[in-house]
Amino acid sequence: MSSTTSGAPDTSLSIAALRRCQECGQAQDAEHRLQRCAGCFHVLYCSKSCQKKGWNGHKFICRSNATAIERLGGNLQVQGIGFESFSDFSDVFREWSDAHKCALHMCAQVMVMQSGDLASSRNPQKMLAYLLTPRRSGNLTSIRNPSLMIQLKDWRLFDLERHMANFPRIKAAWEHGAPVRAAKDADWATDPTYAGLLPIMTTFEGLEMGRLDYIPLFRCTPDLTPLAASLAPIRDILLKDIMHLAVGSINAGFPLRPISESSNKVFPGRFIRDHRTWTWHQLFSDWTQYRRGQHKGLDETLAGLRSGFPPSFLIDAAHLLML
Repeated sequence: MSSTTSGAPDTSLSIAALRRCQECGQAQDAEHRLQRCAGCFHVLYCSKSCQKKGWNGHKFICRSNATAIERLGGNLQVQGIGFESFSDFSDVFREWSDAHKCALHMCAQVMVMQSGDLASSRNPQKMLAYLLTPRRSGNLTSIRNPSLMIQLKDWRLFDLERHMANFPRIKAAWEHGAPVRAAKDADWATDPTYAGLLPIMTTFEGLEMGRLDYIPLFRCTPDLTPLAASLAPIRDILLKDIMHLAVGSINAGFPLRPISESSNKVFPGRFIRDHRTWTWHQLFSDWTQYRRGQHKGLDETLAGLRSGFPPSFLIDAAHLLML
């Protein structure tokens, strides 16, 4: 990989852009040409120094994904689901995952809470499985916008230890990844609300491969625990509404994202081609500004909510209910 122009990334662009350096967040533009990891073809780096810095955290997932790529047998499988090559599929898969990162995390939080609580997600260890499918049959590249090419078809939380007992290869891979999990645990160890990692296996309908990721889970802060407890009688309907909103944002085309890396305010938006990458633009600056007719998918999703709470509260409640 070749080095690129040095300098601090434009964070206002980086948070919204889909093509970003895995390590520092530098967005691709006219001066910064990102290059993919040669091992798994999945992540992007802006320089050799960023690739080297991020290797310890990436190497296990890189090797696992590289093995999965070998099982695909070239480009035939990805061509069968509408992509021209594995490289095209990898780019779309990565950018789609980034576009809907917030909503996918909300889905994970709901699944953990619907199964019991944070403690039960680790004892015994659970894994979340996402099944993706092409938005339509035929040539997907004509859609162009990566946030719209894939849909979330199914999701489930299962007992990983029971699964490993039946599949020794999965158990070996899990044990091999222990150093990566330990390193990620160490990254969050100083946060008193950190509750551990949730492994997520994402598979794509029609492909014999999966991608393994880990996301950190956090407990509700102590000052908000009384509020969370007061919501216990309506907890189930809140969780259903949160899942409905999150899945709707993915499948109905209004990606939910924070307006900046330091902000916890999340809004719906759409991706527009900008600075040689797809960049997210929010539909409005406050949920009170929403009016029917701004976005068909958003209209239909909000019409399906049943708790009576506004979307802004549901988004906050995804974390509030983590007990």
